[in-house]
Amino acid sequence: MPGGPRSSSPIPQHLMAADTSSANTSARRMMEECETVKSRLVDPKFTTRHYPDPLLPRDKDTSKAYPQGVTSGMEQKWLKMINDSKQ
Repeated sequence: MPGGPRSSSPIPQHLMAADTSSANTSARRMMEECETVKSRLVDPKFTTRHYPDPLLPRDKDTSKAYPQGVTSGMEQKWLKMINDSKQ
């Protein structure tokens, strides 16, 4: 039709409108499903106040750092022997 409004898209306007509403419904449904899954994964009893700040340095527990039977005195003796051998 000469002189009438033309769309640059080959899809008729009434189909385009229906397509966007179904896309919005699909997107909304996906968001609702996502929120449902998130709510199942989140523990409502969890609180970060029960845990120390992960960015702060922690005191080192030396009892776990050495094998059974090894003490910090033994480590100091070995380090002294290593330093003496380097000189």
